[in-house]
Amino acid sequence: MVIRAQWGKTWHLEISKNPRYYYIEKRGWDQFVSDNALGENEFITFTHRGNMVFHINIYEQNGVEMLTPRKFQTMDSSSGVKKEGESSFKGVKKEEETDESARRAEFIVRKRKTEESKSSKKKMERKKVKNGVETGESSRGSELKARKKKAEGYNTSKKKKRKSKSNSMSKEVLNGVPEFKITIRKSYLKFLAIPKHFVDDHIPSKSKFFTVRHPNGIGSWKVLCLVREIRTIFSGGYSKLAREYPLMVGDKCTFKLIKPFEFVLLTSKKARDEIDHYMID
Repeated sequence: MVIRAQWGKTWHLEISKNPRYYYIEKRGWDQFVSDNALGENEFITFTHRGNMVFHINIYEQNGVEMLTPRKFQTMDSSSGVKKEGESSFKGVKKEEETDESARRAEFIVRKRKTEESKSSKKKMERKKVKNGVETGESSRGSELKARKKKAEGYNTSKKKKRKSKSNSMSKEVLNGVPEFKITIRKSYLKFLAIPKHFVDDHIPSKSKFFTVRHPNGIGSWKVLCLVREIRTIFSGGYSKLAREYPLMVGDKCTFKLIKPFEFVLLTSKKARDEIDHYMID
């Protein structure tokens, strides 16, 4: 940087930086202080004029601005001035030492505060982690209890379903012949949905043709049992069976599985008025 006094004198100073602030190098600053015989509590203002050029105003201790440089006596007749200069440098040096001590003290205080802050932060984090672990353990305990209770309820419900299914199967398997019963609706004249529990126990996992026979030997029909993920139905050939058998809305049908891929179809006909009711529905 360049600093220029009111009377036109200029000084070129080097600027450096440490981790906290910028500062003027000692050599150039000492030259400026020496040239102006400073060091007795003068007050200086720096006004930036651009391109790192600063105009300075120097004020005496009494507040009066220096408009001209301080005059020095010659070396032959001014031993007193020399002493004054020496005392000025001593004052500057003492001030620098005082500033350095103050900075060190400030640095130590800040370091202690930082360490205390970090220690306090770590304690708070440990406390949060501890509380979080306790809360998590409590939450997991409650969750485990809820899951256990839900599993017990599920197992109980599953046992009831198995028992109910077993009872229904015992009714369906008459004299060792598996069977399922169904009442014909309007849609059941085109295809027939087979009950899932019967499918699980007696129908193969792949689609296959079954033979459905009339109990009196009047006829038989090849019907495709179409196995799907959602449901299993009698599809291809079934509408022909319903037409030729014939099946009507309201008929109660019993399909008996007399062989692995062969059914006998028994029907119980409804009264005409009941059939009309099904047709309306």
